[in-house]
Amino acid sequence: MASARLALLQGIRILPVTKSAAGLARTLVGSGLVPAIASPDAVHIALASVHEIEFLVTWNFKHIANPHIRERMRTAINDSGYRMPVMCSPEELLNDDESI
Repeated sequence: MASARLALLQGIRILPVTKSAAGLARTLVGSGLVPAIASPDAVHIALASVHEIEFLVTWNFKHIANPHIRERMRTAINDSGYRMPVMCSPEELLNDDESI
């Protein structure tokens, strides 16, 4: 199964951790939006924001796709000069029913 998962990732671009992304991650942790213990989550959000990724698909509703902190997260990212990606679950991304 591990080799099958690795095969699926062939050709996927790896985003470099830039100084800008590291700084934004520190901002998210420093603001309290992401707790220090979850700093890898802040790095994921920062990488997606700095590299202008449109969607960040996750099952992590505690620190990433948390609707209770979403607007404060967007403000912190916008104030840092970046745009927050749409952070959603796979189901939300794949739901093409526009009537909802």
